[in-house]
Amino acid sequence: MTFDTSTTQPVERVDLREMPSWERHDRVLASFDRLAPGQAAEFINDYEPKALRSELEAEREGTFFWDLRNAGDGRWILRLQRLPDPSMQGDTPRIAFLRQIRMLRNAHTDLLREIDRVAKERNYHDRMVIVAEGTNWPTLGIVRRGVVEVTRAADEGREIVLYDVSPYSMFNEAAVFDEGTAEATVIARGEVEIVELPAQFVRGLLQRSPEIALGAARFFAQRQRRLSGAAGNLAFGRVLTRIARVLIDYASPQAGMAPGGAGVERITQSDLAARVGTVRDMGSRALSHLEDLGALELRRGRVIKLDRAKLEEIVRNGR
Repeated sequence: MTFDTSTTQPVERVDLREMPSWERHDRVLASFDRLAPGQAAEFINDYEPKALRSELEAEREGTFFWDLRNAGDGRWILRLQRLPDPSMQGDTPRIAFLRQIRMLRNAHTDLLREIDRVAKERNYHDRMVIVAEGTNWPTLGIVRRGVVEVTRAADEGREIVLYDVSPYSMFNEAAVFDEGTAEATVIARGEVEIVELPAQFVRGLLQRSPEIALGAARFFAQRQRRLSGAAGNLAFGRVLTRIARVLIDYASPQAGMAPGGAGVERITQSDLAARVGTVRDMGSRALSHLEDLGALELRRGRVIKLDRAKLEEIVRNGR
């Protein structure tokens, strides 16, 4: 059995942009809870709803398929499909996990079982290097739990964080598909659990399954949009607005100052500087200025609370 959210017609379409940000999570959750197994709902948002994904994982783990697409015009289109109970399909926990990966979403159950047999799992601790730039790591990594950073070396021994990889997403895909060396370094942020697939096996899957090949192409298209956005942020924004853009991803949709999303408390001033291509001192001054503007709250140099509306205003006005 497969679950194709690209062909399933949503039973409800909601434009979240018309609502205050602090009302959007409850609206999405209410719509999702009304779905029967196999049904989907579609939502349009004006930013990537990372906090919503974390909330769904915490409260409705294993019951949904998340299909988020950056449309490239300021719209994020989310399709949420309710999945049948994994136990009713005879799925192992790992197969239930594999069903929620973009590249594998339309794979037949027999293929998922084959992938399950081949997959290996490995745990990494905070700041451990999973893949080193320029090395041979003939493996496709898929994050099962936690978050990893994809970084590149820059001048003067600095590094730039290109993007995060969250659960159900992949890394080291370039080396897997072009059989070269790793184009970036991948580092665990916190405790991380990774599912690893041999590169040769993954390439064979694409040859055998048009559905998996199409899913991989769509994944690459969205990864390209993410890299383009990161490059634009590094190239064109002031340090203050670049850091504000990074922190928006962790900001709660609640009104006013609110605790940041999971993982923000582990981001150091050096981490933020690496994400926006500057030095630590510049990042520290920018954070202090953002606190003066009422956009965030710091404790011992770490961000603990954020105000989404004020961060968005800073980015919008380029202050």
